[in-house]
Amino acid sequence: MKTAFLNLLLLLAMSSQAQSNDYIIKQSGDTIRGKVTLKNNVFRVGTNPWVEIDARDVIKVKSEYYKGTVVVPCRLILYTDNIDDYQIDYYKRDAIDTVMILQEVYTTPKMNLYYGISDFKVPYYFYKTPGDSLPVQLVIRYYLEGGLANYINDRHKYMGQKSKLGIVEDKGYVNQLYAIMGNCKKIQSNVWELLSYREYSFKEVIRKYNKCK
Repeated sequence: MKTAFLNLLLLLAMSSQAQSNDYIIKQSGDTIRGKVTLKNNVFRVGTNPWVEIDARDVIKVKSEYYKGTVVVPCRLILYTDNIDDYQIDYYKRDAIDTVMILQEVYTTPKMNLYYGISDFKVPYYFYKTPGDSLPVQLVIRYYLEGGLANYINDRHKYMGQKSKLGIVEDKGYVNQLYAIMGNCKKIQSNVWELLSYREYSFKEVIRKYNKCK
């Protein structure tokens, strides 16, 4: 019984120590320590009673609940990787006001790459150049193209392979990065054609961009 009581005290001490390692850093530079949670775009720091801080006033967070540390209030342009939600020749232009907690996955002098997961467990990538005050979302959407209905309505356009229903990736992120890097001669045209919404692919094009003068 005595051993069990001592083990309980040890666990409580370890838990308290872990919570003391959590903190947020505000825009003003002030650091507030305590257990950190995020709800409705408001950070709660400490245990009941806690301190509530608007996420727009926070620039960095360290918490056992989040892999990332960079706080980005944003209007997140949504997409889904669930094929059951796709529609033919149409994609929803849904967006929500939210707070993303991003992990910096690649750091270079010209551009940094960030990764985060939404509340719906969907992955998102962001970039930031020295001229950006906050990381900027790299946009992607999916929709369906082709199919029997299109073939019946316009056989000349959808004959052969095009009559088959397929998934189309709207690569908005390619246009975004090309607008910044398009003058870099070290990035060949095939790089833009093959660029995908993957960490390794973004790292490769950013690496080439940093070699340009």
